[in-house]
Amino acid sequence: MKIDTRLLPLSIFVPFLQAKHMKGFFKNKVHLVILASVFILIFTLSLLSLGYFGGADNISHYLISHYAFKYPHLFLYSWGRPLYTILSAPFAQFGLQGVKLLNILLGISTAWLAYRTAMMLKIKPAFLSVVFVCFTPLYFMMMPTALTEILFSFVLVLSVFLFIRGNYIASALVVSFLPFARTEGFIILPVFLFALWRAKQYKAIPWLATGVIFFSILGSWYYKDLFWVFTQFPYPVTYHHPIYNKGGSLWHFLQTRDSTLGLPLEILFLAGTIGIGRDFFSGDQNLRHRMHLLAALVLGPFLLYLAFHSFLFWKAMGGSLGLERVLAAVMPFAALVALKGYATLEEVAGQNRTIRSIFMLLVIAFVVIIPFRWNVIPFPLSPEEKIIKEATEWIKTSTYSNRLVYYTDNNVPYYLGIDPYRKSPAACYLFGDEKYLDTIPPGSLLVWDAHFGANESKVPLDSLLGNPHQQLIKYFRPEKPWITFGGHEYDCYITVALAEGQSADNLTIRDSLVEILESGHSLDTILQKSFEQPGDAGDPSCLSRNFVHKGSFAYLMDGRTEFSPGLCLPVKDIRIARIDSSLSSSAHKAGIRAVAYVYLTEPASTANTLLVISFEHKNKPYSYTSMNLNEQKLKPNRWNRISLTAPLPAFKSPGDLLKVYIWNPGKQLFYLDDLRIVAQEVPPDK
Repeated sequence: MKIDTRLLPLSIFVPFLQAKHMKGFFKNKVHLVILASVFILIFTLSLLSLGYFGGADNISHYLISHYAFKYPHLFLYSWGRPLYTILSAPFAQFGLQGVKLLNILLGISTAWLAYRTAMMLKIKPAFLSVVFVCFTPLYFMMMPTALTEILFSFVLVLSVFLFIRGNYIASALVVSFLPFARTEGFIILPVFLFALWRAKQYKAIPWLATGVIFFSILGSWYYKDLFWVFTQFPYPVTYHHPIYNKGGSLWHFLQTRDSTLGLPLEILFLAGTIGIGRDFFSGDQNLRHRMHLLAALVLGPFLLYLAFHSFLFWKAMGGSLGLERVLAAVMPFAALVALKGYATLEEVAGQNRTIRSIFMLLVIAFVVIIPFRWNVIPFPLSPEEKIIKEATEWIKTSTYSNRLVYYTDNNVPYYLGIDPYRKSPAACYLFGDEKYLDTIPPGSLLVWDAHFGANESKVPLDSLLGNPHQQLIKYFRPEKPWITFGGHEYDCYITVALAEGQSADNLTIRDSLVEILESGHSLDTILQKSFEQPGDAGDPSCLSRNFVHKGSFAYLMDGRTEFSPGLCLPVKDIRIARIDSSLSSSAHKAGIRAVAYVYLTEPASTANTLLVISFEHKNKPYSYTSMNLNEQKLKPNRWNRISLTAPLPAFKSPGDLLKVYIWNPGKQLFYLDDLRIVAQEVPPDK
């Protein structure tokens, strides 16, 4: 019998929902049992997860925290968020899982504070706030990470809790440190200034400056600048980020609400907003006061934070990438508003206990299940992280294992287990800017990746491969193409710096490495044309000795040739003999890869010159895959390896034909050699 694992989290509620004579327990202790159960669940999933939600920033924060005791200036590194680094550094000594444990504890504590806040605001049933906070899809995924949003949410909810409880000075003191958990805290401080002013708690207002004053004085000893909090601000304010400078939709974060907030909580949030608006003008003075607090300290900051990030992404300010995870910082506020929505809708259900119980069960079920429907749990390594890990494992077992390493992705020192901050002697350096390629000491390695290498490190791939003093020694890429930031396919290159007087032809080396990499997934060469025989060409006069990849001849494509000599094979003759029969049908599927070598005598043109894989039934194609050669950055005056993969379709008849050819409608001039069809394993969609 197959068990639906998405329903397993609901099991933590079963003893309480089925138990009898537990009325007093429900009122007083159920939230603690839920918190303990959620902690066990999330910590277990964290231990089982190979990856983490939120990308490489997890590793960057972990490395800062892990080495902060060794290099104390890291405690004041603005990008790392000083408050987060100070709190996480002890946990980071136990590895990445230690930092993730801190975030889980902070998330669970935030849920408990949300419960206490709901109790004070008399929003019932308050224990549901624990469920809503912990199982908000985005917050659920963000708890087992090394990112700063969870700490921000904890400090923020703690500040609200203290304010509502009447500890105004403590509230002001705590919230004053919010900008050092995340810089967005600066936009929250005016909210508390206004709330304290409205509450006539004037003595508490000066305490809002405590965090800035404390860190300004502390950091002035290192930065020699009393105003370092602002002069060392990690994000551009008055100018666009040099890399992250493309704006997006103003409604971007609203469009992602199903995966961040989840449909059940969306509905409850809207109901809660309506309920707050209704009770904001209630004749019951106490209720009205509570709704004023909920609106000013919970709903208002949530909407302000959402609007702030929406504006930044829309205007491409502050280096905003539109990352959904930033909203986790205020998701507990959304959960509290949703609790108010639940209470509002429960009123509609009337006083019938059966209806109310069914309503509660349905709400809990849908809220708990949503995170598991939107995410792969336990969380796997991303394709990028898998490749970097594979690259570092290769380095550790190769003859280059003791070389100085330059890198562009912080995962490299993490997986290599080396100190990225040690300078004497250094084991590695974070590399930036192509103009420094020639300064890398001979014998040192550079691990370049298409995400950070092409963007943050400002090293275009063409510059790396075109530098004759960098020799390509290894190439990695995901089995299934992965599009990374900037719209490029993700891959990873490892080069070694050459001594003066040495040079390398990296483009030729790359073609060789790609050939080796693809041969690992190739099953058989089905058919090929080497153009060594007159029969390989429809017009033997097109066979040329001018430029040859292998053998004695290549095929000249010019004004006479709109279509190249093609490869044609009945589909019944396609044999993939070595496919792994132990794999399920959904594991690896068979595909066809067309491979050829092309020599351009001039730079690529604007012509639409296509490499084509076509499956045809009665001369009519029903599966057609093509690639424009002039969009592949082919280099002139050298042989370029080109390849195209297509999955095997469902054949219409055994007599259907597989055809591979180059269509040259613009009559572009180039040479073609070694055209072949290879059976290929195609990884499944993940």
